[in-house]
Amino acid sequence: MKKYILLIVTMIISCDTPVEETQGFGFWAGDENETFVAGPSETTELYNQFIDAHNNQDVEAVGALLSDDLVIYYSDGNIVEDKSTHLEGLQSWFEETNPSFNPFWGMPYVGVDNGETWMIAGHQTVTTVDGVETSAGTMLDIQFTDGLVSTIIIYSRATQPSE
Repeated sequence: MKKYILLIVTMIISCDTPVEETQGFGFWAGDENETFVAGPSETTELYNQFIDAHNNQDVEAVGALLSDDLVIYYSDGNIVEDKSTHLEGLQSWFEETNPSFNPFWGMPYVGVDNGETWMIAGHQTVTTVDGVETSAGTMLDIQFTDGLVSTIIIYSRATQPSE
């Protein structure tokens, strides 16, 4: 009988236990309430498709992964706000530099408050112009909206190929 009473009391107490809301971590200067949690593995898969399309220099495949409202913020301060302009520039860049991308880390994350899905990732970018190879450590912060790349923030620094 004591076991049944203990079981009933435990059930009653557990029913009154409040469920904690996901609080998240970090901050966003544009929204003091925003925090972040780890995102879904599907975001990593989308990022991998995006990098593979770049490594294959397949402009059509890259374009299929981009939102029409694409915005790209480059390290040098330039901003591109048009998918077709970006794809034209990308095609020329592929032809001029024969780039390759070697990802070395990444993490998908989601805003707790607004639900935006992002992937932050680093890769080594190697370009070749007139037989001279140049290497850069590149970090991308990519926002995915409805399964498409909608925003890219690019951070880059010159490196040695072995870094």
